[in-house]
Amino acid sequence: MKRYLLYGLISLAIIGTVAFGFRREILMYMITPGDEFAAYQPPPAPDYADPATWAAHPDRADNADLVPPVSGAENRQALAKVDVFYIHPTTNYRGNGWNAALDDPRVNQITDQGTIKHQASAFNGCCRIFAPRYRQATLAAFMAEAGQNGRLALELAYQDVRAAFDYYLQHENGGRPFIIASHSQGTRHAYKLISETINGTPLADRLVAAYLIGFPRQITDDGRMLGHWQVCDAPAQTGCIVSWNTMLEGGDPTQFRNGVATNGALDTLPRTAPDGQIACVNPLSWRTDNARAGRQSHLGAIPFSRDADSGIPEPRPELLEAWCE
Repeated sequence: MKRYLLYGLISLAIIGTVAFGFRREILMYMITPGDEFAAYQPPPAPDYADPATWAAHPDRADNADLVPPVSGAENRQALAKVDVFYIHPTTNYRGNGWNAALDDPRVNQITDQGTIKHQASAFNGCCRIFAPRYRQATLAAFMAEAGQNGRLALELAYQDVRAAFDYYLQHENGGRPFIIASHSQGTRHAYKLISETINGTPLADRLVAAYLIGFPRQITDDGRMLGHWQVCDAPAQTGCIVSWNTMLEGGDPTQFRNGVATNGALDTLPRTAPDGQIACVNPLSWRTDNARAGRQSHLGAIPFSRDADSGIPEPRPELLEAWCE
C-alpha cells in the first residue's frame, strides 16, 4: 500500500511539474476560442438607444452611483456640468467566442460588480457617467498567439465603442465638456477613439482630460502622446492625458515596453520601441517626475468587493507609495 501511495505521489509530482512548465500553453488552450475569427458568428451588434446596452447611465440607478462610506463623497451626477465616457476593461475570460455578447449574465456581473463599482463610480462626484457595454474581445485576443484573430476581435469591440461614443455625442452630450476614462482593453480602444474622433476637431476643446490607465503608450521627446496631447504634470492641469501602468517594487518596467512592441494584438496601433519612454503620471502626486510620493500622500484605496449585496468598502488611507520609472 505504501508503495502504491509513493508511486501516486511521484506521478502527481511529475504531472504538477509538467503542468507548471506548460502553464501558458494550458491557459491559452482554456481561454482561446476553437474557431478562427473568419468562421465565427459574432453576437448581435448593440443599439445604444436601448438602456440595456449601458452598464452605467445617469438616467437610471447602477453601480456607478455608489460612494464609499465615511468618506464625505456624494453622488452629484444630477448637478454635474461635466460628463465622463468610461470604457471598461476586459471582463470576459472564457474561450466560448472571440467577443462577448452584451446579454451574457456572467460577463455583465463581473463588469458591474467589478469595474463599474470600483472604477467608474470614482467620477460620480464631478460627472455624469456613461459606460457602454460592448462586444469586448476575450482575454485570449491579447496574446501574441491569437494573431489576426485577436486583431479582428479587438477591431469589432472598438466599432461598438465608437458607435456608443457617437450615440453619446448625438443624443446625450449637448455640447458639454467631457472626460474619457478607461482601463486595459478599454484604454486600447480609447487611444484609437481619441485619435480618430477627437484629434483635430472641435471636440478637442471640450475634452477636460483623458484617464487612459493600464495600457502602455510611448511619449515623444517633448512629452506628448496621441499626436499633440500633453501628459498631465499637475493636479489641476486640463487638456492632457493621465496614464500609468502598475507594478510592485522591484518589478521590471521593460515588460510594458516589450509588451507593446511585440504583442500581436497591438499591430493596429503605433508600436512602442523597446527603449522608448512610456507615459507615467504618478496618481498620488499627479506629476511625471521620478520623485517618490510617500504614504502620507495616499488619500485612500478601497478594497475590492464583488459582493452584489454590499456597497463600496470604506477607504483605507496611507496604504501605498508610488513613483514613476
